[in-house]
Amino acid sequence: MDIVERKLKFLTGHLSILKDYEEKTINDIKKNYKDLKFVEKIIQEIVDCAVDINEYLVKKIRNEKPFSSKRSFRDLQNILEKHNLAFDEKELTLFIDTVSLRNEIVHSYDVNIYLIWGKRSIDVIINLYKNYTERILQIIKLNS
Repeated sequence: MDIVERKLKFLTGHLSILKDYEEKTINDIKKNYKDLKFVEKIIQEIVDCAVDINEYLVKKIRNEKPFSSKRSFRDLQNILEKHNLAFDEKELTLFIDTVSLRNEIVHSYDVNIYLIWGKRSIDVIINLYKNYTERILQIIKLNS
């Protein structure tokens, strides 16, 4: 699980980068194009990293490959439930929404998700993914 630990280190490093923006919404950040592109890239890499971790764990623990990036969070949830570590429904929905936001950033095909995320402060992502890293570390310990 060394690969997961390295990815978690990458993810937590990116979360600390976002700290400078935690009180701002994406709509606030949009006022400075360079800041917007920087924050979008960091968010994209956080979500991509989490999806990689999900896929790795689902493959290793359940010997399955998630159907999609969004599905990887549901598959991870199934693993977490077995250890009483599941996310609540609101968190799970937010994780799936972050995949949509990532898709909007990269491909512009999850139309209107930006409207939703535009009003949320960056601390929502920071707190969500801090919670994620804690759960992943617990799963690693349980499956070592």
